Amino acid sequence: MNKLTRISIAFVGLMVIVSSHADAAWIWTPQTRRWINPKSAAKDTPAEQMQVSLNYFEMGDYAKSAKEFTKLVKTYPRSELAPDAQYLAGVSFELEGSLSHAFAAYKQVVEIYPFSGRFKDSIEREFAVAEALFSGEKMRVLGPVKVVGLDKAIEIYDHIVQHAPYGEYGDEAQFRLGDSYLRQKRYEEANRAFQKMTEEYADSPLVEQAKFKVAFCARQLSLKASYDQSATDEAITWYEKFIATQPSPELLDQAKESLKQLHTIKAEGLMKIAEFYEIQKKWDAASVYYKQVIGDYSDTDTAAQAAAKLGVIEAKAIPKK
Repeated sequence: MNKLTRISIAFVGLMVIVSSHADAAWIWTPQTRRWINPKSAAKDTPAEQMQVSLNYFEMGDYAKSAKEFTKLVKTYPRSELAPDAQYLAGVSFELEGSLSHAFAAYKQVVEIYPFSGRFKDSIEREFAVAEALFSGEKMRVLGPVKVVGLDKAIEIYDHIVQHAPYGEYGDEAQFRLGDSYLRQKRYEEANRAFQKMTEEYADSPLVEQAKFKVAFCARQLSLKASYDQSATDEAITWYEKFIATQPSPELLDQAKESLKQLHTIKAEGLMKIAEFYEIQKKWDAASVYYKQVIGDYSDTDTAAQAAAKLGVIEAKAIPKK
């Protein structure tokens, strides 16, 4: 008998002794080819495991019920009870306050059991979790440590849009996705999200607000542009389109005020160009831009300044006799 064989026999003997003194705490399973503790193993049937899980759930011990429901899914993934167990694991995590784990559980239902009766329920709970995070509820990360979960809300809204775009929460999730980006001042992403909302959910009651927010995002992007007037032009176009839809009075007033501000920005930009040509004594070129301010942006204070400047350079441009 070689040394390796003696060590193996000794190890098996030790495991037998330990097992016998621990009331058979560990057993060898040919199916998994490993030692397992029967106390932590799933019950012999999905129904028995479900009953154990439900018992903990009904007692309000959501940490244990989440663990037991998850154990059922891992042990019996093809059982007809698996979608229910996966969903209830999510509910358990949610009731416990672990929103990130709750979403992960609902996500599994949506992606692994899309044809189950729990698909719609899971989308509904995903939306509820996202709304809680959007509203400022903090998300547990490590132990008692919690952080604001707006990034996670974005992930959840996007997941709903990707997997249930035309379900009950599709349009709301798309709108909230834009709002979440907007809250983070990620105006380009917000703009795209709201534009998608207007294009793919034309019958949604949220479309009017989405159109207004597209214009708002364009306005915010225009404020970052110093000499590039194209962003301002785009924002003006969006507000003009929005006003043409005859929106509600409240949004109409806000849109008109924003449009006036954009006109001021545009007029001031043209004034800078005109003043540059004036410094260069290129009167004709300066005159063109002053006249554009006066003609196109008469609703701004800048138009009066342009008129005064135009009068001065026209006097300079008249040749003396």
